[in-house]
Amino acid sequence: MKRYVLLFLLLSSCAAIPTVPDVNVNDNFAHEEIQKIAVLMFETSWDDSDKAVLNFSKTIVVPDAGAILANIITLELSRWGRYFVLDRKDLDKKLKSMNIREKDVLNESNYLNLGKSLGVDAVVVGEIERFDASYKKLFGKFTSALHSNVSFIGRCLDVTTNEVVWSMMIDGTSNKVNERALASALVAEAVKTLKKEIQ
Repeated sequence: MKRYVLLFLLLSSCAAIPTVPDVNVNDNFAHEEIQKIAVLMFETSWDDSDKAVLNFSKTIVVPDAGAILANIITLELSRWGRYFVLDRKDLDKKLKSMNIREKDVLNESNYLNLGKSLGVDAVVVGEIERFDASYKKLFGKFTSALHSNVSFIGRCLDVTTNEVVWSMMIDGTSNKVNERALASALVAEAVKTLKKEIQ
């Protein structure tokens, strides 16, 4: 696999956001075989049933980060136009019709049956390490964010062979935009790299 590390500065509100998307493309894979993709909710290390998680370092963790990130990646892959990307609402309907909760398929080791049921060639899965914002306290209340953090890995897996087609590792921090905007910018950069490397 080739390894491409892209270091860039994203300007937002006249402030730089340091980021390091790391994109890996499997050169030994026949990329033309992947036509239709489904992006599954990403795994998180925290309990998504909480409305918001506030830890002692005054960091608020976004409870539905797995779904938010899946939506962002679905949007960016759709904009690329290389794949037909299953709409997240359609994915939810199909899973419900099969009596499957999306959370229940996150730890699968083989996506062949799911891929056949959804009619896709590949699934994008991943794990989130951080998707949060730290706040400062003023007069007993939390006010403006000090910085947002986004860190995750996403993998596109062929459902037939279970091979990794490509992966992206994202890690970024911003003191000017929220975690959603930061994740969108980082994913967009990673997809730009994929476009260059997969012809």
